[in-house]
Amino acid sequence: MASFIKGIVGGSLMVLSLWVALWAGQLGNEHPNNVWIAEAITYKQEAASALPSPKIVVVSGSGAMFGINSGELEAAYHLPAVNLGVNAGISLPVILHEAVPVIKPGDLVLLPLEYPLYNREETISSSLVHWANSHPETFLELPPKRALKVFAQTSFTRILEGYRGVSADFSVSGDYGPHNLDSRGDQLHTARALREERHWNFLNSLPDETYGAALQQGSFDWARLQHFRDELLIQGACPVFLPPPLLWRQSYKDSSLEANFYETLPQRATSERLFWVGKPFEAMREANDFFDTNFHLVDEARSIYTQQIIGWLGSQPMAACQQFYRANQR
Repeated sequence: MASFIKGIVGGSLMVLSLWVALWAGQLGNEHPNNVWIAEAITYKQEAASALPSPKIVVVSGSGAMFGINSGELEAAYHLPAVNLGVNAGISLPVILHEAVPVIKPGDLVLLPLEYPLYNREETISSSLVHWANSHPETFLELPPKRALKVFAQTSFTRILEGYRGVSADFSVSGDYGPHNLDSRGDQLHTARALREERHWNFLNSLPDETYGAALQQGSFDWARLQHFRDELLIQGACPVFLPPPLLWRQSYKDSSLEANFYETLPQRATSERLFWVGKPFEAMREANDFFDTNFHLVDEARSIYTQQIIGWLGSQPMAACQQFYRANQR
């Protein structure tokens, strides 16, 4: 019996070793599904690096890419602005890591982070699986448990696609990518009149979100956000957290669990010494204000949301931000 068990264990370890070796061999190779993300990040980083400081830097996922009018921020505060928002699915650690190099002393950093990004145990997205395999340093940035889940969710098909890589003649097309970004990094061609039936149908097929319930199974990633805050404050920049746009659903009020999540998030963030402005329910809108997902605004609503942000920030946002952190030092 003992030799039989040893044989099973030994065989299992051999299979696992072969699988790990097969997986490791394709790490770092690009995949068609995230080429647009990599190119958009590079495009936005270059745009940010070309701007003088002080400047306004927006850090988030695609909710900001569709939701922020950077030109209106420039007009309100007489500072250059750049929108780094790309894809929330690649995870909070990646989003923050990619932003740090272009943030300089004097910069005001706006973080309308999508709600899943606050959850340390957020669902593993296909975008994250593709991104981490093409950019293996991501496995070191993720919490160990999440990194292991990404590895476990890397299918044999994805491994083969990794070995295949991206053809030399591949080019990004469709709704997302640098070809649909303006000079500040805002998404182009999202007027309500340009919304197609496929966009509308997908938007209306989405279920209600359950971020409050998800946090019961996970935990807030305050430590990572605090580390990012400290990193920015040390170099003379200042981070401001605010609610992202979201498609309104009645269940967000009717469910005590979900309502509590949205109503208490600003106070929770403030208690963790993160400067927060705005209220989540005020940033929610009806379906006609969204382009193709429950975070992506049409142009007309983008302007309204940006003016909301300006109202929340007030006339001297940098001074208010710095005053908050000075008053909440430990």
